[in-house]
Amino acid sequence: MEVIPLILRFIQLIFLIILTGLIGNVIALDVDASTTARAAINFTMFVIALSWVVALFGLVSAIFQSVAIPLVMLIFDAAATLFTVVAGIVLAAKLGTPNCGNLANDSYGHKWIAYGSADDAKRCREIQAGTVFMWLLLAAFSAALTLAIMSWRRTGGSVRSGPTMSQVVV
Repeated sequence: MEVIPLILRFIQLIFLIILTGLIGNVIALDVDASTTARAAINFTMFVIALSWVVALFGLVSAIFQSVAIPLVMLIFDAAATLFTVVAGIVLAAKLGTPNCGNLANDSYGHKWIAYGSADDAKRCREIQAGTVFMWLLLAAFSAALTLAIMSWRRTGGSVRSGPTMSQVVV
């Protein structure tokens, strides 16, 4: 059992627990958010659910080596990394850089992602925190993807076809 992949999966699970709570609370307290705000938040929750599957499968693969299939982990980690970066970009772009404690100036427009709750400042802060943890999750998935690529290459995986020089007998 390798220690580094195991630690990475536990870090991913910690970030996922926090993200599930933050984004789940944003969804639960949604009163009258715009359609685009709901779409961004729902996509983020989809990414979190996908990430749960990948992180749990990765944890099982790190504990039980017989379950670990390097190509499957490579595909799962690549998908999770891709979706996580997209969700991070969507949340950051839709939120911008507001001062959540001072939302009175209404310069964001009625379709802004942080509007649509009984307490818009709380929703704004939860989305800000969710964005930060989404980027931290991206770093953890990027590290896991790097390890999956190295594991895949170590088991003989290659994008080139044919034998390598060490396999050619003269």
